[in-house]
Amino acid sequence: MTTRVLRVLLIAAALPMGWYGVSLLWSMPTADKTSIAVWLIAGLLAHDAVFAPLCLAAGHSARRVLPRRWWAPILAAASATLLIVLLALPVVYPRSESTRAPGNAQNGTLLDRPYGWGLTIALLVVWALAIVLIARRHRATDDDGHDGTDPDPA
Repeated sequence: MTTRVLRVLLIAAALPMGWYGVSLLWSMPTADKTSIAVWLIAGLLAHDAVFAPLCLAAGHSARRVLPRRWWAPILAAASATLLIVLLALPVVYPRSESTRAPGNAQNGTLLDRPYGWGLTIALLVVWALAIVLIARRHRATDDDGHDGTDPDPA
């Protein structure tokens, strides 16, 4: 019952926010609406035609190569890596002079941090946590090789 009430509350909160977003789209010029539609469609196609099959292949390969106790940490780290890299691309991707934001050379506040280093540190932290989880699972493994993930080891 609690889950149903929570869903109804979330939907009730999402409807006005969705309406507000749609109203903002209506006020945009047609060229911007077309650009948004193209990006949305291209994103869906890229996901379904490229990213999803690659992830399935990587997961299937990892399952055959990696020990079972490594699967969850590696999957979580790989997913976080993909998300972090996709979010960081707009500020890390090098731009030519012709594609930079206006005034970028004169305004140091547009890209005022070493985003490449930030991305590197974030990825190192994610993979270090994955290694820590793998090491903890390895230590938790008993003498029979049971890692505690199966409720019925027999």
